[in-house]
Formats: sequence, structure tokens, C-alpha cells
Amino acid sequence: MMTTPRPKYSLCELAFPDTTITEDIAIARNTHATGLSIDEGKIGDRTPAEVAAEMKAAGIKAAACVPAVMAFLPGERLRGPDSVPERVALMQEGVRRLSELEPTSILCLTGPRGELPQAEARKVAADALHQLAETADEAGVPLSFETFRYAEPQNLSLVFGLDDALAFLDEAGRPDVGLAYDIWHLWGSSDRLLEQTRELAPRVNVVQLNDYKEPLRSWNDRVLPGDGIADLPGIFAALREGGYDGWYDLEVFSDDGRWGMDFPDSVWKLPWEEQARRGYEGLMRAWDASLATKEGGQR
Repeated sequence: MMTTPRPKYSLCELAFPDTTITEDIAIARNTHATGLSIDEGKIGDRTPAEVAAEMKAAGIKAAACVPAVMAFLPGERLRGPDSVPERVALMQEGVRRLSELEPTSILCLTGPRGELPQAEARKVAADALHQLAETADEAGVPLSFETFRYAEPQNLSLVFGLDDALAFLDEAGRPDVGLAYDIWHLWGSSDRLLEQTRELAPRVNVVQLNDYKEPLRSWNDRVLPGDGIADLPGIFAALREGGYDGWYDLEVFSDDGRWGMDFPDSVWKLPWEEQARRGYEGLMRAWDASLATKEGGQR
């Protein structure tokens, strides 16, 4: 009888803002994670080769890494200059630098439209994605494009939902660019989300692992997997049935005051290693539930 492989668990460094790469490697090793989505901003003065060697020695692989400038268009919460050409150039540098880690993909997003008309902003972002994809091709690393939940109050994107993401990639002339499937952004975005998930699983490069809570207090009020209302077993089953076998990348943003809303139950008030451990435990509970449901013939 063929057994279903266990999910590959990784940690996104964007959601571990107070740690170093060395600390994140230790956290990963202690919490069943075998991958890290490296934030280029954490590399600092080190070389990618040095980081790659440290990760290899620890048995940790590079997952969906993140350039220091990750969005084509500028925004209040986004690192980098206001000039789009300068941003794209820095993103290209980031792709080349991170490619030395041999990641499974590199993350990108549009950024907000700002004061530009929607159509113009979309065209600028599509052209930028095309340029970045050419750089990624030359570097031999896939891109993962992230679509968002809504414009406000987060205001980090002008592409929302899976259908819009596919349309945008077509507009950019790069329908081959993969998707970053963020559970928090996508849960509740479509009445046929599980069906879409199954259909699009071959195009998904990384699953950003978190959960959606109600009532929601802000865009950075996310919770660990299993602590919210998303149908994680259904999502995992749909991804698996569609052929996805990539990373489940823990990415929980939970305001502990640094964004202006000090939630007393903020996940970020927990020790970082405890967050990673509980993230793995939540993933495995939902994963096992997805298998049990299928075996019981109820899905």
C-alpha cells in the first residue's frame, strides 16, 4: 500500500523579524522544519555562499526566498525606493543574489497602485514582472507571484484572488510564473476555492501557511494553523490531489504593537521557537485530518 508523503515544512523569515539567519536555522532544526524562506534583508554583510554553507551544514534547504525589495510598485509598508525602475533593478539584484542559495522559488508581488490609475499601475507592474521573470530565467530560479486579499487597509497589491492573478500573469506575458498560495489571503476569496485550488495546484510553488480568524481586527491579525476558521484539511487535500508537493511555509503576521495595534493575544508575543513548533503541530493535525476525511469517503 502506497503511503502519502509527509508535508515539507519551512519557515518564512519575514514572519520572524527579530531573529538572525543563524537563529532561524536553529529554530527550524528544533521544530521539524527542513526549509527556510530567507529574507535577503537578513543576509546583511554576509555573502549568499556563506549562508548557503551554514544552511547545508544544518540540513536546511532554501524555500521561497524573499528579495529585500519584493514589490514592483512603492508603498508605505514596503522597503525600497519610490522609483519603479530602481525597484525593479534592486529586485533583479536580489534574484541573482538569492539564486546562489538554490531556492525552490523567489517571491514577488505588485505593490499598491498609489496615485496611478488602475490600468496604468497594472501595466507598469506587468512590465516589471516580465523583466524580473527574464532575470529569474537567466539565474535558473522560478518566481512565485503572490496575490492578495484586498486593497485596504493592507494596501500592498493591486491583484486580488486567484482568477485575477492568472489574468495578471497573462497580461505580463508570463503565464508560466508560479503562484504563492497564501491561505490567509485566499480563504473566503471564492465560493469555489477548493475546486480552484485543485485545478491550480500544478502552478503553485509555495503555500504560505497560516489561518484566518473571526472577527478580524486588522490585516496583521493572523493566527497559527488550526486556530482559525479556514478549512485547512480541505485545502491540503485539494493541493495534494492536484499534485502539489512543495513547501508549507509558516508565515503569520500578528501585531504585537509594532504596527500600531498591540493585540494582547498576539502570536508574536510567543517565543519564536514556540510559534514554529505550534505551526508544525497545526499543519500536521490538519494534514492528518485531510487524509482521514478522504479515507472515510466524506470528501
